[in-house]
Amino acid sequence: MISHRLFPMARYSIWVDSKSQFRRDPLGVIEALLWRSNSSLALSEHGARSSLYDEGNAIVKKHKATPEEVKIQLDQYRQDGIPDDKRFNGKKALAEASAIVRDHAPSTNLFMCLWFNEVVRFTSRDQLSFPYVLRRLRLPGVHLFPVCARKDLVNSFGHRRKVKPLAKEGR
Repeated sequence: MISHRLFPMARYSIWVDSKSQFRRDPLGVIEALLWRSNSSLALSEHGARSSLYDEGNAIVKKHKATPEEVKIQLDQYRQDGIPDDKRFNGKKALAEASAIVRDHAPSTNLFMCLWFNEVVRFTSRDQLSFPYVLRRLRLPGVHLFPVCARKDLVNSFGHRRKVKPLAKEGR
C-alpha cells in the first residue's frame, strides 16, 4: 500500500497479491490502466459484491475477521456518513485490491497512506476500507477497471490454506 515509501525514487508501482501471478508487460499495464484512462490509481472492481456493508457480512461469514471487529469498523463508517450505495461515480463501490497500479503522485501517496491507516486501525480486510477512503478523500483519477481486465492481467490461484503443524511424537 505504501510503495512510495519503500521505493521513493520510483514514479510508478504495480502491486500484485500473493495469490496472483503477473502475466503482462508492466509498462503496457501502466499505459493501459493509467495513461489511457488519465488515472493515477487503478484497481479492479470486486468480482462478487458492490457494497462494503455486503462485503462486511461476507467477511464474517467466511471467518476472515471476527464479527465484533467488522461491526466496529462498519459502525464507524455508518457514523461517518458512508452510504450503502452499490455504485460510486458510475462504477461498483467496492474494489478488489489483488492488483494495484499507481502513479506515485502526492495525491495518490496521500490516498494510500490514509488507506493503510484504516487497515491498521480496523480489520486487515482492505476492501472494506478502500471505499471509505475513496469517498472521504474524493481522489480524482481512480480507475476501477472491470474484473475481466484483472483476469487478463494476473492468474489468480487463491490463497493456500495453512497446514496444521505436525504433532510431536510422544517421548
